[in-house]
Amino acid sequence: GVCGLITPWNFPIAMITRKVGPALAAGCTTVLKPSELTPLTAIALQELAKRAGVPEGVFEVVTSDRDSTPEVGYEMCTNPIVRK
Repeated sequence: GVCGLITPWNFPIAMITRKVGPALAAGCTTVLKPSELTPLTAIALQELAKRAGVPEGVFEVVTSDRDSTPEVGYEMCTNPIVRK
């Protein structure tokens, strides 16, 4: 299924890889919403995943600013497509 992942600003690479790695290992696709304070880290990891051969659409990143973060988080937590 689809895993919706929301990560905090502190230790962004560690937090992202701790969530994305197990999801991908389980065969799930991921939609990651990083902290609005550290979006470039997530975008860089998405690029590295693409270069490593992760197929398009398997590791997606959705960024938002401080004002839209609650709406994005709500959608990720309530959308019936997101299973985890």
